[in-house]
Amino acid sequence: MCDQTFYLSNMAPQVGRGFNRDKWEHLERYVRKLTKQFRNVYVCTGPLYLPHMETDGKMYVTYQVIGQSNVSVPTHFFKVVVGETEDRMLEMEAFVLPNKEIEDSTPIHQFLVPPDSIERAAGLLFFDRVSRSRLTRVNGQKTGHF
Repeated sequence: MCDQTFYLSNMAPQVGRGFNRDKWEHLERYVRKLTKQFRNVYVCTGPLYLPHMETDGKMYVTYQVIGQSNVSVPTHFFKVVVGETEDRMLEMEAFVLPNKEIEDSTPIHQFLVPPDSIERAAGLLFFDRVSRSRLTRVNGQKTGHF
């Protein structure tokens, strides 16, 4: 199973210093620690190509391509994490980090975003078959369910 993580279909170019080897690695370490706190931890991770405002006041999606095959470099990466408590309730956190050098002192929780914003940007639904009545926290805030 570990070998399957090295397929090109499971890879996307990331900025190394200040991101992959730093802030993104901090987020991955944080998620690994959650496995000691929760009964089960489920994670969805992927690339995003988000718009930004140009000097003309209009929004554009632009991204770098690299190599002879013009591999697209994502502008951002997301991670949606769901932890299952011992009483089988769920807590969700959703992160979006820009694919660029990030100051090491920046707290990881500064990158929390509403999960539905990632769903819209990625065109995906996360944990859509899980009853929302089991969701007790989103990004650290209590939901109306409990």
